[in-house]
Amino acid sequence: MEDMLKNQVAIVTGATSGMGTAVARTYAREGASVIIGGRNPDKGGRLAAEINAAGGVARFYGPMDLTSEESIKATIGATMDEFGQIDILASFAGQTFDGDEMSVRESFDLTMNSNLLGPFVTVFSVLPHMRKRKSGKILLCSSNGAFNPTTPAYLYHMAKGACESLTVNLAMEVAPLGIRVNCIKPGAIETPFWDELAKQGADIGALLNGIAAQEVPMGRVGVPDDIAGPALFLVSELSSYITGLCLYVAGGAGYVYSHAQSYILGKTPTGATGE
Repeated sequence: MEDMLKNQVAIVTGATSGMGTAVARTYAREGASVIIGGRNPDKGGRLAAEINAAGGVARFYGPMDLTSEESIKATIGATMDEFGQIDILASFAGQTFDGDEMSVRESFDLTMNSNLLGPFVTVFSVLPHMRKRKSGKILLCSSNGAFNPTTPAYLYHMAKGACESLTVNLAMEVAPLGIRVNCIKPGAIETPFWDELAKQGADIGALLNGIAAQEVPMGRVGVPDDIAGPALFLVSELSSYITGLCLYVAGGAGYVYSHAQSYILGKTPTGATGE
């Protein structure tokens, strides 16, 4: 398909890396004017140039830091000044600080500011513009680990769980206004998210292979494009009667038992001997 988002303006946060980059490219290919939200000016500028060179429309108005309300509102203001509308907000910015050498309070503040307060402020800064037009799509990003954890990343998972609560509460309120709110729950996705563990000496390849073998029924970890497709569906007219959905995109994790869980429960996965 093409032009599924024609004449629409989409802000994608976290667009300078991983899943956000894949989503921004996909939205641009489908005809949206894409506003690239991210803190890295080099990556933001390069992605905008790439999309524009391919015949799309993209803007990077400068660093968009979700820990700064001023920064968030600057990007939204620039979008309204140039395009006069915001049809889509896709919030994919996120970062974990669990395990960093800092106090509990420092880690809590950084994690919540990046993964909860930032998306919250962004949503409620965009919402007045959608209310005026009685139209809009908001897509938040949680994590499979929020309610189906494979490792105890307490603060990150707490923040992501709260994003799911925001999804269902806001969806209920704004549905009569023609605004839809949904949430994607990614499983293990191969992105720069894992780089911090590599710096600590972890073998990321072995780690991801282990996750795929033990925790993902489909037997592989995801890649950013695995998220971009559902992210397109949830802001397109194909999902026009869907709101308040928190959708696992995790190779079966979250919905069905993984191989490891099946063994734990005394069940033998199909094709396995159980020995």
